[in-house]
Amino acid sequence: MKNRTSKEWIWPPADQWISVWGLLTLAVVAFVTSKILDFFTQLSGMPWIFCYFIALGIATFGAGLIFYAKLPLYRERHFFTFGPGAVPEPRRSLYRWGYCCAILGALLMGCLLLSKHWPPHP
Repeated sequence: MKNRTSKEWIWPPADQWISVWGLLTLAVVAFVTSKILDFFTQLSGMPWIFCYFIALGIATFGAGLIFYAKLPLYRERHFFTFGPGAVPEPRRSLYRWGYCCAILGALLMGCLLLSKHWPPHP
C-alpha cells in the first residue's frame, strides 16, 4: 500500500474495508434489506396492486426503450442481435437504460411474491 503512486488512489484503502468500512457497509446493507423485506412481506390489498402496476409500468417502459433503441436494426431486418454492440452508437445509452428498467421492474415483481397475501384477494 505504501509504494503506490497517486494515480492509483483507492478510497478507502483496502485494509480499512476489512475493519471499519466493511462492518459499517454490512450493517447498512443489513438494515436496508430488513426494511425492504418487511415492507414487501406486509403488503396486501390495494397497495399491493398499486406496487404491481408500478413494477409493470417500469418493466414496460424498459421494453419500450429497448425496442426504440433496436428499431434501426429491425428496419434492416436484423432481428436476432444481442448486446449493445450491434445497436447504433447514439442509441446505446437508451438500450442500457432499457435493460436497467426491465430488470428493475422484474425485481420489483419478484419482491411482490414475498407478500403474505399473494395474489391479493378482493
